[in-house]
Amino acid sequence: MSALSKLDLENDEQTTEKPKFEVHDLSSATWVMRKLRDFDARDDEVKRVANEQIDDIEKWQQKELEKNQSSREYMEGLLSDYLHDMRQTDPKARISTPYGTVSTRKQREGVNWPNDKKLVQSLSDQGLTQYLKPNPKPDKTAIKKDFHFVGDHFISNDGMILDGPTIKPASEKTTFKFNEPEG
Repeated sequence: MSALSKLDLENDEQTTEKPKFEVHDLSSATWVMRKLRDFDARDDEVKRVANEQIDDIEKWQQKELEKNQSSREYMEGLLSDYLHDMRQTDPKARISTPYGTVSTRKQREGVNWPNDKKLVQSLSDQGLTQYLKPNPKPDKTAIKKDFHFVGDHFISNDGMILDGPTIKPASEKTTFKFNEPEG
C-alpha cells in the first residue's frame, strides 16, 4: 500500500463527520476507485495478520491441551488404581470427594468394526447388498440386528459369515464426574 493511500485512509478514519462527497467527473471517480482498492488491500492485510496470530494461538492451544491431557491421564490412572484397590474389599466402592466422584460403569458386549473395507467386501461377495449404504458403507445398525456371534464368527440367521467384525468383550469403564466450582 503506498504512503499516499495510507495517508488517505488515516485521514478518513480521523474525521468524525465526513463531508458529503460526490462523484462528478473521471478524476473523482478515479479517486473513489483508488480508495476502494486501498480498503481491499487493508482488509487483506488485516486478514493476513489475524490468520498469522490465529495459527500461533491454535498451536499454543494444542500444545497446552496435549500437556493437560498427559497429566489428566496420569491423574485418572492414579484414581482408577485406587478405586481398583478399594474394590478388592468392597465390589461396590466408589470414590467421593468434595470435587467429584469416581465410579465404574459396565459396558455391554458389542461388536468391533476394525476394517470397513473388509466388511464391505464380505457383504458384496455374499450378495448382502441390503446391508450397504449408497457410498458403499456398511449399515452397521441393520447388520447388528440380523447377525450374531457364534464363537468368533459373525453369522446371520441364514448362515452367512461376515469377515471383519470381532467381539468387543463386556468391560467396566471408570467414570469421572466433577462438581461445579462454587463461587
